[in-house]
Amino acid sequence: MHRAISATTGISLPIAETEIASNDANPHLKFIVNYRAAGKRKQKSFETEQEAVQFARSKDPNFQGPIEDTEPQATARMLLECANQLNAHGKTIKDATDFFIQHITAGEKSCSVSKLIEEFTAAISKQPTSRFDLHYIRSHLSQFADEFGDRLVKTITSAEIGEWLESLNVSTATREYDRGLVMLAFSFAVLRGYIKANPVFELTKRPS
Repeated sequence: MHRAISATTGISLPIAETEIASNDANPHLKFIVNYRAAGKRKQKSFETEQEAVQFARSKDPNFQGPIEDTEPQATARMLLECANQLNAHGKTIKDATDFFIQHITAGEKSCSVSKLIEEFTAAISKQPTSRFDLHYIRSHLSQFADEFGDRLVKTITSAEIGEWLESLNVSTATREYDRGLVMLAFSFAVLRGYIKANPVFELTKRPS
């Protein structure tokens, strides 16, 4: 039996000589009662499950439905419902699965802002940078870590970064320096695969 692809589907109820099934041919009359009369198998369609059950009981006093789907039936019904919702947006279950797996993988590989700053400054320390410059970089990025430290890098938005920069009680030149450092840190995050794109690039540079 194939279930109708509609918001409401029937539940197969194989009880004695009477059963209720979903109506594939007519989505308006969603439920079909299959029964025997005068030795012949017949069927009648109904719009609601309640009407179908009442009719089934009139034909078979022993009919006890409705009953719950078996696990395979419930799974099949869920898949059809998901397929319908995705189809409305021109997508398939495979599209949804690929997107979800990609999202999970990205989340598993991402890290906190504090961890990113640690890794970034560690990488900077291996470059020909003076101790004074390295200390200055760490000092400025620590403010960003204090604000977003426990957050995953992938959850930080350009708007949040912009608001943080605006909140700094510093000169325009220092604010632009901090913006540049954060941009470098997030570019490092892109290279590490923690994020796909650098959110700082979406910010409009403040005029000096």
